[in-house]
Amino acid sequence: MATIRTTPEELARALQRVALGDRQAFKTLYGATADKLYSVSLHILRRADWAEEALQDTFIKVWHGAGDYSSNRGSVMSWLISMIRYRSIDMLRNKNNQSVNVDDLPELQTDTQLDQAVANSEYAQQLENCLQELQPDSRQSIQLAFLYGLSHKEVSDHLSTALGTVKSWIRRGLDSLKRCLSK
Repeated sequence: MATIRTTPEELARALQRVALGDRQAFKTLYGATADKLYSVSLHILRRADWAEEALQDTFIKVWHGAGDYSSNRGSVMSWLISMIRYRSIDMLRNKNNQSVNVDDLPELQTDTQLDQAVANSEYAQQLENCLQELQPDSRQSIQLAFLYGLSHKEVSDHLSTALGTVKSWIRRGLDSLKRCLSK
């Protein structure tokens, strides 16, 4: 399916209409976001069939829970990416019947590239520039926590670093990103 070009405001309006049961708005939302969300899921799961299942599960959740979205928590696209990411990680845990081995997660293309799923975002370039300014440890910790949805403990284990240090890296990195993005 070809991606439908929409602005963040159009996505927010479509999601509001989805909350009211508008099927055409759901179709618009799906057309505008499905390719990006599938890419996020495939990047995590590395299996097309699982990524398709995660995408379907996510959109079912969107249909039933669109009214739960709050613009105070970020953009519609960020909300959707979070949903698919967490669903994909849950699937990994369930399919493997164990906790996720972070060594098995796909490597990032570069240190600062979040994913193709946000490449078309109006903030993608600014975010990439801000990530570039972070210390490497903070950047990697933030990517593991927010791209892959790992807990602070899982990041700590993966990096063989004290939990308190990882929490500090993430907190300082997020503070730096917030300052940088508000410029």
